[in-house]
Amino acid sequence: MRTALSLTLLLIFTSLAGIASVHAAPPSDGQNISIAADETWTGDQEMNGNVVVKSGSTLTIEGDVTVGPNYQFEVEPGASLVLLGTVAGDSINSALSLTNTSQLHLNFGDLAESGQLLLVFAETVSDSAMMNITVGDKTVDAAGKDSVSIEVPLDGSDILVDFYIYHAYPIQITSIQALHTGSGAIPTLDAHQINQTNGSLTWSNASFGMNIFGNLVLEGAELYGADLLCSGTCSIESSRLVGSAPIHVENGTSLSVNSTMIQGSRTDEDIIVHDLADITYTNSQGTGGTTDAWVRLLSQRIIQTNSPSITVHQSGIGYGSSTRDDFTDSNGQIDIGGSEWKRIVEWVDQNGEYHTEDAELTLTLSSGWGDFNITTTAPRVPFAVIDVPLPYIEVVSIDAEDTTAEVNKKIGAMVHVRNTGAATATVNIWCYVGENLTSTTSLTTTLEAGEEKDLPVSWWANTDGPQVLNCRTLIPDILKPISQDITNVEGGNSQEIGWFVGEETEDQPWIVYAILAVVIIGGSIMFSMRSSKSEEYGENDEYVTSIDSTTAGSPWDESE
Repeated sequence: MRTALSLTLLLIFTSLAGIASVHAAPPSDGQNISIAADETWTGDQEMNGNVVVKSGSTLTIEGDVTVGPNYQFEVEPGASLVLLGTVAGDSINSALSLTNTSQLHLNFGDLAESGQLLLVFAETVSDSAMMNITVGDKTVDAAGKDSVSIEVPLDGSDILVDFYIYHAYPIQITSIQALHTGSGAIPTLDAHQINQTNGSLTWSNASFGMNIFGNLVLEGAELYGADLLCSGTCSIESSRLVGSAPIHVENGTSLSVNSTMIQGSRTDEDIIVHDLADITYTNSQGTGGTTDAWVRLLSQRIIQTNSPSITVHQSGIGYGSSTRDDFTDSNGQIDIGGSEWKRIVEWVDQNGEYHTEDAELTLTLSSGWGDFNITTTAPRVPFAVIDVPLPYIEVVSIDAEDTTAEVNKKIGAMVHVRNTGAATATVNIWCYVGENLTSTTSLTTTLEAGEEKDLPVSWWANTDGPQVLNCRTLIPDILKPISQDITNVEGGNSQEIGWFVGEETEDQPWIVYAILAVVIIGGSIMFSMRSSKSEEYGENDEYVTSIDSTTAGSPWDESE
């Protein structure tokens, strides 16, 4: 039984080992493979295909692997790639950017008594450039040339190459050869193999890709020509990366670099830390020259405020410490990171010194109520909210002195106002009946934050009937988009006032007196006229009587 059980277990383990070793070597002939179990590559290998390390699996590379152009590793979340050996692209496009202080430190061994040092440039040096190359007492002019040669000793002596350069654009060397007439081979150094000071390695293109969504561990490893994306957890310890920069560290992930040499970048930085990713960078050396060790680059720098038309004064923004004035848009937003330089908020420079922007924002909203502002450190995040302190003016209530009033006569009232906001404001208050402006004394007041007041007002109405006085703050045009945030737009109301038309007004006694005067004068005139007529009629009666007396006893009298 024991023998049978042992044979069974041996067969099971043998089968599992066979499954695990199905892809125990890199792909060839453009194949794409998935690694779904722990696997180790040893020895010298060539990788011509794409490799996906599946979740739950670990690929360990202990040997030397040469990767064909444009292939890639992908490490899924929950998977790991461990590099203990060397992974190199077979097409390394390096170049060494030179400055006026650059020096090359060369020694090719004992090849011949002397020979020629051939320097090959990335492109033809401009005719207008000042470009002198000096070795010992010999100097050559490189202007207008794509390569130069200069006589040097090749007997094992150290060779120091100095440069005198004055040109607007970088001048780059791609390789150096030691030409000689001896029996040995012609030594060739690519740019990344040159021992130099004050130069800067660059790469025109990466040779292959490494997309890490799980875990990456480099320990005592070498990595040449990789386009490295860290979207998981990456640890680089005591390793050397050549032509494998910049390393992109995605937001929400982390990178640890310790006691590591990084040489050659396709950009101006060895490591780009995006947004809020974590980085630990200790005891390491970067490309140097004009290349920063690492930078934190924000994807955007949007500031959300609480109002449109806010003036935003920016100073010390980003890598270039820029200054600018701008306004928030109709949504109250402003982008303070228009260029990449404005979005680099911290960095370690080529000398290993740490820097961070010393940036400040002053936000000001100017209006008829006053200037409201705040000064603060510029947030070093992709999106931030900064509110300008604003007042909040409320017309709380209106208390009239009576419930009735006579048309065209004033009635007094007390308007209760308060400022529950965070800023002082000087406001005008207008009063209405319905939606129509009504006649009141003017109301202008200044309210500190947290202050409340009672303001006396007089009100006149020119029509009768029940009416309610409504008073509201007058909102300047620039504040109208945020009116709900700065005042109770409906205002405050009085109790209902019954307006009536009085029986008399102050002018009625004079009218009565005038009428009485007219009546009296008219009566006097009529009386005088009547008296005159009566006297005239009395004289006529006497005349008639006289005639009657004279005509008595006339012959025409019938009695006779």
